[in-house]
Amino acid sequence: MHSLFDHEKLEAFRKEHKLQPYRIRQLQNAVFKNHIIDFDEMTNLGKDLRSDLKKEFEIIPFGVKTIKEDDETTKFLFESKDGQVFEAVLMYHKHTDPQTKIEKLNRITLCISSQVWCSVGCIFCVTGKLGLKKNMNRDEILGQVIYANNYIKNKFGKKEDWSRWTVRNIVFMGMGEPLMNYDQIKVTFPFLTSTDYYGLSSKRVTVSTSGIYPGLEAFIKDNPPVSLAFSIHAPNQELREHLVPMGKFYKLDRLMELMDEYVETSGNKVFYEYVMINNENDMPEIAHQTGKLLQNRYAHLNLIPYNQNPAIQLEESTPAAIKKFKDIVESYNVTVTVRQNMGRKEKSACGQLGYDALKESLKKKLETAKAGTEA
Repeated sequence: MHSLFDHEKLEAFRKEHKLQPYRIRQLQNAVFKNHIIDFDEMTNLGKDLRSDLKKEFEIIPFGVKTIKEDDETTKFLFESKDGQVFEAVLMYHKHTDPQTKIEKLNRITLCISSQVWCSVGCIFCVTGKLGLKKNMNRDEILGQVIYANNYIKNKFGKKEDWSRWTVRNIVFMGMGEPLMNYDQIKVTFPFLTSTDYYGLSSKRVTVSTSGIYPGLEAFIKDNPPVSLAFSIHAPNQELREHLVPMGKFYKLDRLMELMDEYVETSGNKVFYEYVMINNENDMPEIAHQTGKLLQNRYAHLNLIPYNQNPAIQLEESTPAAIKKFKDIVESYNVTVTVRQNMGRKEKSACGQLGYDALKESLKKKLETAKAGTEA
């Protein structure tokens, strides 16, 4: 089966079947504008054409194992053709109507994966405890967006103005380190940002990195129409190495130079991600260091309360500690936001993807160790 997004194969199919170019545009609009993922539902195409397309092309290159929902999120567990599982999460941002006092859906964010599990090994992240299984290809990455928009279409229908609910923001913050798979994520950008496809603005697509020199250097050189987030988590090298072990190979000083280079090249601000962990990186002196580091930089700091990890005993910072940290950093004229935690109930929150797999792995290790002791 060929990918529907392989332009060469699609063009060869068009010529072989003597189709007018507008038929390809109809096909693309069905997927990217009308969010259809089944050829049989593309009723503006002839029955024979739909049958031929089904024989040669596929839209979603993976299966769906489970879907878990709570009031704030939907978590998808997908399975690739080679049997690897990975997750993506829809987050539902709501607001309360000031007149009716009724809570309504405001926008939808999709957090997608770029690798099956992860090798970075941040101590507070579930996915990093699982290790890397594989890099995902373009169609596996893009397929998450296509599937999610179809799911939203079926779940929510249309808005009051009859426009469709769709993913408004896409963040490469799921499983994996995106810039370790840069060649594959960058070829999804045209589908996400071009008006021929989803047409999202650069502010609506964000690539998050733990700081990988080669990937960052390539990203800066290409200057793609997307935003950049840097998972910094600490303002000094020693603390960062403790929290992000891969940081010993990618020094903070050089990473900050690359952030400055990115700002100069793109004109965009950098979003700095900072997981708040009790008595690890949330102390006032660390806040002052963070403020000094980001002072006079085009930066926006996102503080993210730590989420439970079955492999390590850490605690989230208290609300009082987070507020004090925020106030201190803001005193250096840095913009700071405390991220809303969403999806904790279904383990869909930041740093929790792969929770069930890790919990099961730890359970098996414990049973094996117990059996060995008893023997």
